Amino acid sequence: MENQSNNHNEKPTVTDAFKTIKLEDFKDVGKIPCARNSLLYGMGAGLGLGSIRFFVKRSVPSAANWAVAAFCGVSAIAFEMCQMDRKQKLEKLHLIVKESNSRGQHRRTVVDESGANGAFHVVIDTPSAPEEEAKEK
Repeated sequence: MENQSNNHNEKPTVTDAFKTIKLEDFKDVGKIPCARNSLLYGMGAGLGLGSIRFFVKRSVPSAANWAVAAFCGVSAIAFEMCQMDRKQKLEKLHLIVKESNSRGQHRRTVVDESGANGAFHVVIDTPSAPEEEAKEK
């Protein structure tokens, strides 16, 4: 019992954090919305900035540091901007659904959004009002 209470009071270490990472965690990174493009932007920025730094300073450690910093910074910014864009598109989609539900008409709305950061295709069928069903018959 005493050993268990001591384990809970100890602070986790970096090695404890690395033990929780599994290979399966990295297999599905491409399926995360915006992850693929943001990582590619980061790789391009890291390569570009690291190359420029190497040609200017002729120091590999300095160039590597700048490349890693550029990769991390650009990837994080690109990911957050893409997520913000996706959230705005989904909010617009929810407004369309809410508007079509408030009308009470039978309506089919198709929303196609495609771009560099992914795509989605949504078809929204709303129920028709009883008066319109009688007119259709």
